[in-house]
Amino acid sequence: MIENKNQFLGLLTTDDEMVKVHAWVLARRFADAGYITKEDIVSRKEYLLPYIKSGDLTAWWNAIDLILGNYLDKTYLIPYKNVFIESLKSQNAGVVSDAWHMLPLLKSGGVIVDGDYEEYKKFLFNVLKSPNQYIRLNGWETIIDLAEKGIINKNDLDPYRSMAKELVEGEDLIKLTSLFDTTEHDFKERLKNIDLL
Repeated sequence: MIENKNQFLGLLTTDDEMVKVHAWVLARRFADAGYITKEDIVSRKEYLLPYIKSGDLTAWWNAIDLILGNYLDKTYLIPYKNVFIESLKSQNAGVVSDAWHMLPLLKSGGVIVDGDYEEYKKFLFNVLKSPNQYIRLNGWETIIDLAEKGIINKNDLDPYRSMAKELVEGEDLIKLTSLFDTTEHDFKERLKNIDLL
């Protein structure tokens, strides 16, 4: 077991960036299982930092996952929160959708607070106009999730009521329900619960 542990820890610090990023994805699982320790993670956290500073959302997800698991402190990410905030208003609709989807985790970890994102909600709603069907549908799922969690309110949603109606009456709904493993009925109920239908 020790030999395997050392091999895995070596992957967290390897020069092969692709391998390193994927190893960090597994860090929390390995720590939860007792294969590696909090000290193992803390002593190697600097190897994840360049990706956090560059705005790599996978690295941000890894870091907040480790914070929520109590393997890292929120002070690890707080100095770089403006990097994440830039993702919330990116020109890339896929990045915007993914970043907003992660926002509740960063809030629950104490890295982001309400005032950090309020003025950037319009960028999330712009995702609903994306010509890329998957990004558009992911945007709907994210918006509904954020509304259910109280991050987006009724006033934010009101201008998009007609778009929600178009969604449930069009072909996108079938694709959305298959992508997010839900039923048409359940999805419509979620929209009703947040006053969009």
